[in-house]
Amino acid sequence: MAQTVVSPTWSIMPNGPGDVCRIPIQARSMSSYIPNSLYCNVGRCLTGENMFHEQEVLCDIAGGITATFPMEQELVSSELRPYIEKYMKRNPGIPIEEQIKFWLYFIDMSCSTLGAAFNYAGVHGGGSPIMEQIAITSQYDINLRKRIIKDLAGIPEVNNEESVEEKRAV
Repeated sequence: MAQTVVSPTWSIMPNGPGDVCRIPIQARSMSSYIPNSLYCNVGRCLTGENMFHEQEVLCDIAGGITATFPMEQELVSSELRPYIEKYMKRNPGIPIEEQIKFWLYFIDMSCSTLGAAFNYAGVHGGGSPIMEQIAITSQYDINLRKRIIKDLAGIPEVNNEESVEEKRAV
């Protein structure tokens, strides 16, 4: 019976360095591979740029509840507890205790000191975004891409040395 192996980083959409640096790789020996550093830097750069977008999406979904959620002393107050249960309950099929646990976790991951650290670590955890961009531009062969576009567009290649000499003569 064949066994299926599922990689957690393999998805329909690239999710960072795990997917984009996978191919092409350079085999160094039977068990050692070097990923393409250009693809690694592009993946890290895109992942870092999308960290705050992910947080924005979560903020849009959650609305203002993360900012207005009751404080711990209000959650345990026998006087306020019935109102909290009445107005905080979103889904009648999910016990209010589980909903409160979810929102407390959500707030910890998005609005707390730990959440802020995770957001910044997501951007700078792989290195400085500027250094990633420098690595990308220094390793990317832009002239090759220019030649490909010119070939596809039917633009003849011009020898730059000849055109410079022609300009000097004029």
